[in-house]
Amino acid sequence: MQKYIQMNFWFLGHLGLGFLLLGFMGFSSPAWAIQGTSPTAPTALTLTVSSATVCAGTSTSLTAAGCPAAGVVRWNTAQTGSMIAVTPSQPTSYTAFCDVTTSTTATSSTVVTTTVTTTTATATVQVYSPIVLTFNTQSPLCNNGNDGVIYINSTGGEGALQYQINNEPFKVVNIFGNLKGGTYPITVKDTKGCIAQTSVELKQPPAIIVSTTIYNTKCVGGGDGALVASATGGVGDFRYFIQDLTEPRTVGIFNNLVANTTYTLIVSDKNSCVVFTPVTIGQATPLIIKLTPAPTRCVGTADGSITVQASGGAGAYQYKLGNGSFQAGVQFTGLAATTYQITVQDGFGCLGTQSATVVQPSALSLTAVPKPVGCVNPNSGSIIVTSAGGTGAVTYQVSAGTTPQSSSVIGGIPVGNYTVVGTDVNGCTGLASVVVSQAAPLKVQAATLPATCCNCPTGSVTLTSTGGIGTGLQYQIIGQAYQAASQISKLPPNTYRLRVVDNGGCTDSTVAVVTNMNALTLSQGTVKNVSCSGGKDGEATVQIAGGAKPFTVYWQTAQKDTLKTYTATQTALPEGTYTVSVRDSNRCTTSTVFVSLTAVNPTPAKPTVTQVANSTLTVNQTAGIQWYLSTGNAAGTAVPNATGPALVPFASGLYYVIVTVNGCPSAPSDAINFVLTALNEPVAPLSVRVVPNPVIDRLRLEIEQPERSAVQVHLLDVSGRLIKSYQIPIFTGKKQVEWPVEGISTGAYLLKVAADSRQSVLRVAVE
Repeated sequence: MQKYIQMNFWFLGHLGLGFLLLGFMGFSSPAWAIQGTSPTAPTALTLTVSSATVCAGTSTSLTAAGCPAAGVVRWNTAQTGSMIAVTPSQPTSYTAFCDVTTSTTATSSTVVTTTVTTTTATATVQVYSPIVLTFNTQSPLCNNGNDGVIYINSTGGEGALQYQINNEPFKVVNIFGNLKGGTYPITVKDTKGCIAQTSVELKQPPAIIVSTTIYNTKCVGGGDGALVASATGGVGDFRYFIQDLTEPRTVGIFNNLVANTTYTLIVSDKNSCVVFTPVTIGQATPLIIKLTPAPTRCVGTADGSITVQASGGAGAYQYKLGNGSFQAGVQFTGLAATTYQITVQDGFGCLGTQSATVVQPSALSLTAVPKPVGCVNPNSGSIIVTSAGGTGAVTYQVSAGTTPQSSSVIGGIPVGNYTVVGTDVNGCTGLASVVVSQAAPLKVQAATLPATCCNCPTGSVTLTSTGGIGTGLQYQIIGQAYQAASQISKLPPNTYRLRVVDNGGCTDSTVAVVTNMNALTLSQGTVKNVSCSGGKDGEATVQIAGGAKPFTVYWQTAQKDTLKTYTATQTALPEGTYTVSVRDSNRCTTSTVFVSLTAVNPTPAKPTVTQVANSTLTVNQTAGIQWYLSTGNAAGTAVPNATGPALVPFASGLYYVIVTVNGCPSAPSDAINFVLTALNEPVAPLSVRVVPNPVIDRLRLEIEQPERSAVQVHLLDVSGRLIKSYQIPIFTGKKQVEWPVEGISTGAYLLKVAADSRQSVLRVAVE
């Protein structure tokens, strides 16, 4: 809508028609000539809505377009700007106003005329039906129970509704069960994605709290314990019972409970909520009985005793032994060695029993070991006595009537039979019989341990002996000092004379040989003969055993030259016989070995290459052929796949052949300098062109010949090997032919075209 209409004639005056129009409108003077240029009036105003239909409470945006830059956009919502955001709760129409203000001043006046032009546009935002929620709930019956239920009543929305509780996946069911007490977030959405959110609280009753008073039994293991229980919380109307023992009762008092037993107390309220409480019935402090037995003096006597010490219970103790009468005394005497049961009774009549064993000392036993009479003194025998059992220190004597001694070694004994008597501190005795004999002659034997090398003082000799007297033997290498150790060490390989002497001065001698336990040996190992006569690819290895690493191996040729590497394996050897010796890190050596190498195969004869016509080279061999090409000053390189006796050269250069038989190469043939002509130009009178070259998918030829004949076309690789052959029937003049190049690898090729005695060779590239 336009509130004011203003006409601007400036542009008409610019065209020379201004005065004509002013006269036409009744103006007689130029007082209304306009100073300046007025803003452009608005064109049609348009509105766009980002979402024409929204969920209740959801924002959408409206954008007004078409208002000039000098205009101002306002809305019926009191907002301004070309774009606004709205959140309708019901269908609502929104109007945008574009106001453009212009100011003009007449040339004959200072009066300013202001004109406002307004354009409007209206758009309506539809709102989906809102979702309205109400709830029916059932709280859990018991504290921390999970039998709560929420039923969601919903109206409004679009299409079928879905329901979500506690951020779980949406469901089509509006009832949620198995819920604990607490506050649950609820979300309901319709088919348009509109949602309604709230939360629902499920209250739960207070927990049942049970308090108990326990009365222990008077005696250990008694059955006069009691329990008093009371409960609070829950919903009241409590019932008490002990699991598997009593029926439910309204008063929580339980008697005749057994000591050291754990009962399960069960309390339930009006909603059948249950609390399980373990209750343990204790007992009086148990009687602690300590028995101290005293052993008998000797085996089989009845002079042992038991002393009793009691604690715990109720005091005023009495004691009895076995099935006897109770007594106030704490000691029982005159006891033989056996096990006894002691019973203690306290002031409540509670009983406790304990067993104790009166032991007897082990019988005194003697072991007598004779030391024989030596070869020098007839009274040099002795008896060494060892005692076991008994009590305390033991004294010894030989037969009755001799003087007892505390030493366990009885000396000055000649050859004969003896009885040794031992007596302990309790007077208990033990006997042992022994025979003192003449000592056997001293005999010595030697066991050697080899040295670790030919000159290492690491060997040893261990001497063992039989016979003789005593254990204090002395050993020596004859000519050196005696030593107490039976092993004589730090010996290099050699032969030694050794002697042993016993406590009586008797001696015996022997001879021992100390060897090298890791003697160095050398033998021939694997040999690889020279492949070809005059070659140097032989290999040989010697086997080294024993000795100490590292090894130095000397290889000497038949000319008495020594190879530079001193290792067990040699490579790049020519034919010949080699003398090999070795020395280890201890400078030990061994005998030499001889290793011979021969040639396995002869060297082939030098081949001969000849040129046939002006396009082919041949060699006088049939196997093991390899063609080589050398251009300029470069070394020769093998021609790929050129292993036949004939070769069609693909480039100019020096061509030669090397023949290899059984891996042995011949000397290179004399080279032939081949000059390749007509590679890119036809040889008259046979004209051939490849169009295009390189070849992509088809080989196209343009052939011209003045004579009538058939044409043969051969495609060769750079080694001269035939790849494809083509036949062209007899013709004269010009002819175009083509063939596919499927299955032919990319690369460089030679195209050989022949018509009778005429031919042309061209280089072709396949891409």
